Amino acid sequence: MAGLIPLGTVAKPGEDIFPTTGPHLDVRVKKKGEYIDPMTARSILQNVLVGKDKTPLFKQEGGDFKPSYTITSPYGQRTAPTAGASTFHRGIDIGIEGGTPLTYKGYGKFKPGEGLGTLETTVDGVPYELKFLHTKPGQQAEVLGQQQQQVTQTAQPTQTTASAPQDINLFITLPQKQSKTKEQDFLGGYISQALSTPTRSTGLKIDPIALLTQAASGSTNYFS
Repeated sequence: MAGLIPLGTVAKPGEDIFPTTGPHLDVRVKKKGEYIDPMTARSILQNVLVGKDKTPLFKQEGGDFKPSYTITSPYGQRTAPTAGASTFHRGIDIGIEGGTPLTYKGYGKFKPGEGLGTLETTVDGVPYELKFLHTKPGQQAEVLGQQQQQVTQTAQPTQTTASAPQDINLFITLPQKQSKTKEQDFLGGYISQALSTPTRSTGLKIDPIALLTQAASGSTNYFS
């Protein structure tokens, strides 16, 4: 969350050390050490809050930034409004009553001076200086903020390696065979042998029906 840096107050009559026609705020902007038209830095100046209710100096309306207060003298060549004033204005004059507190919302370092204050800040890696003239500056203050770093991810080449075929498990349900008991196996083999064996000379006759009946009764233990 951005911090709040007190910038002091707009100078009241008798407090202003610069030539003036009355209480107002003169805002000047340096970008990379060179003065620029503050109207090109309105997205930054919207962070300057005015008064106890902290009204933004510029308000965004749609894709544009409009001043919340009247601009009484723009940036550039002008006729000096009073004796001792510059003919090339490096800032913009804004009509704000004397004694009105000023605050900056964001990160930066504020340095008070004689009749003015300077805020040093960085926006998108570019250094800016915001100067506030015709003010009674506050105390030196600094709010540190961590610069946002954009991390560009470089796409790594993807190696395609032919992998061995995956094992595929097939689950096939087969009909279960009926299991035979040992007695049934023994009896079946015995009957087959008996039927295939010719009657011996002793006259012994094999009666398969009798054998089946006897096996079914369970009276004979074939495995004892």
